[in-house]
Amino acid sequence: MYGARRVRKALWIVISVAALILLALLAGWRAGLVRAPWSARYDRLAEQLRDRGTVAVVGGVPLGLPTVEASLRAASHVAGLDAALAGEDPAAVARVITRAHLDGLLVRVDGPSAGGKSVRARLQRMEPVEGLTAVFLDESAALYECEAPITLSADDARRLVSVARVILAGAAAPPERIFPESLRAARPVEVGLVVRDGDTPILWRSTRGGSIARAMLDGTFAILNRWSSPLQDRYGRLRDALVTHRLTVTLFHDRGALGSKEPRFVRRAAAAPAWSVGFERMAGWEYVLPGPPGSRAVDPIDALTALARDRAIPAPGYTRPEVTVYRFRAVQLIEIEPFGPVRIDGAP
Repeated sequence: MYGARRVRKALWIVISVAALILLALLAGWRAGLVRAPWSARYDRLAEQLRDRGTVAVVGGVPLGLPTVEASLRAASHVAGLDAALAGEDPAAVARVITRAHLDGLLVRVDGPSAGGKSVRARLQRMEPVEGLTAVFLDESAALYECEAPITLSADDARRLVSVARVILAGAAAPPERIFPESLRAARPVEVGLVVRDGDTPILWRSTRGGSIARAMLDGTFAILNRWSSPLQDRYGRLRDALVTHRLTVTLFHDRGALGSKEPRFVRRAAAAPAWSVGFERMAGWEYVLPGPPGSRAVDPIDALTALARDRAIPAPGYTRPEVTVYRFRAVQLIEIEPFGPVRIDGAP
C-alpha cells in the first residue's frame, strides 16, 4: 500500500509539472516568445498586421497566429458590420469600416467555400469586390482595406487616350489642370500604356502616380524613352507608327500580395480572367498584361512561369524566396482602331 501511494504521488507530481510547463509554453506562444512548428506560415500575415489599429475579423483568428500589435476584434462586435456583410452591397461594408475607424478586415478563407452573393461569401471566395481590396492573401486569411472604385466616363476614356496620342506624337505635355476632376482626384494609382500591333502588344510601360492624370502623363514619357532602334527599324518613328497602330491605356488597381505560391492557391486566388498576375524582385515590378476582351484566359501559374523565364529569373523562377507574387485587376481603355472609338473593359 505504501509503495502504491508513493507511485500515485510521484505520478501527480509529474502531471502537475508537465501541466505547468505546457501552460508556460502556451503563454509564451501567445506572447510571441515561443514559436510553434507551424507559426512560420503566419510570419507575413503578422507583418501585414503590424502597426495597424483595430482590425475586424470574419470567421475567427487563424489558429496559431502569434500575438500582433493590431487589436483583432470579431466582426460581430462591430456595430452594423455583420448585417452589411450578409447583404450584397459592398459600399455598405465600406461605410461601416470607415465609420468604425477600422484599419482592415481580416477574412478567413480556409473553410468550406461559401455559396451565394453576399459580400461575406464573395470575400471568403477571394472574388473581386468593388470598394474593397485584398492587400494580402494566403491560404488561411485575406486582409482587406477600403479602396475607392475606379469610375470613368466614355469622355474620360477618350480624353486619356487622345492626350497620350498627342504627347507620343511629339507635343508638349499639357498641364494636369486641363483634366476633369475625376482624373485629377488624388489617389495612388498605376497607369500603363500599350502600343499594339493588332492585338499583340509591341511596347508597354507603366508608372505610378498620385492621380490617374499624373500617372498617365508620366507613362507617356516612359514609352517615348523606350522606343528603341529595333522597334524603329521595324515600325518607323513612334509618331508614324501610331498612325496605324492602336493604343491602350490600362489602369491597374486592387493589387494584393499572395502569401502562398502553391499552384492550387494561386489558381484559386488569382483566377483569370478576373485577375492578372505579376511579381516584384529586387525593386523591379514585372506583370502579365491582361488580354484583350474575348481572349482565352491564361492560367496564372503558366503566366508566372513564362514571365519568370522571359525575365531570366534563375530557377526555381517565381517561387524564389525574394520574389513577391501579386494579383491585380485592370481597367483597359482600348482603341477599337487608331484614332477611333475607345472601349472600356474591366470597369465595374
